[in-house]
Amino acid sequence: MYIPIEEEYIVVGDVHGCIDELKLLLIQNGFSINSNGLINNSLENKSIILLGDFIDKASHEKLSETINFIYKNYYHLNQKSKKFYLIRGNHEEMVYRYILNDPTLEITPKRLEEKKKYYNTVSLLEKNSNLKSKFLKLYKESYPWFKYNYNGEFSVTLTHAPCKEEYLAKDNEISHQKMIKSASRSQNRGIKLDTLLSYLIEEAKDNRHYHIFGHLSQPNIRVFKNKICIDTSAIYGDSLSCAIIKKDKLLFDSVKFQNRQKSATQEYNILFDF
Repeated sequence: MYIPIEEEYIVVGDVHGCIDELKLLLIQNGFSINSNGLINNSLENKSIILLGDFIDKASHEKLSETINFIYKNYYHLNQKSKKFYLIRGNHEEMVYRYILNDPTLEITPKRLEEKKKYYNTVSLLEKNSNLKSKFLKLYKESYPWFKYNYNGEFSVTLTHAPCKEEYLAKDNEISHQKMIKSASRSQNRGIKLDTLLSYLIEEAKDNRHYHIFGHLSQPNIRVFKNKICIDTSAIYGDSLSCAIIKKDKLLFDSVKFQNRQKSATQEYNILFDF
């Protein structure tokens, strides 16, 4: 889905319930948030895009705050014109399938273990019907890709997960799934990301037609030519980052983890580890 080039966009990487960091990052980039938790929309030419995976891994308290904040502001900011965009991540996809009892989702002991470990939003929504309703509405509003096509020399395609160019910004079921989730790191332990996702290096180009994605939880923003990962592992105690798209300029910003909840743990598999 193409987005207007007249806007400036704050594109935020994987939030994973880091609501304090999300608010701080927005304030750091010119927004204000009132006592009711509403984002000031007086910035007429500035919009927000969340790059997917705003749920899971955080505490239930912070996940509740995150869903309520996004829900409230999604409908607040989009009253007159589109100012808040949601990209669908693999965590939104899986939680949606769990809470609707998707018959194609085979429930095995291993699946139940993964549900508890990776998708803890499910148990929260199962006991909170109001929050569940809000999540389902936000899920329906999300989309697998957006593209900012400024001119023949500069464009930015946004997806949650990296994917081969043959699937990028295409509207069919296979392409949508490829843009939502790449090959599983948990099922390919011991394999370097640069090997597992070798197409990123092979297809990278020295031009200004960028592909920005999250999904891969890195210790910092990772860039190789026109391929950029901005998931900087906020929930793992590092930082929450954003890309800033303004006309034909691309900038970056971040805020550190604020230690207002317990961070998760992981071992990094570094992307573009040359």
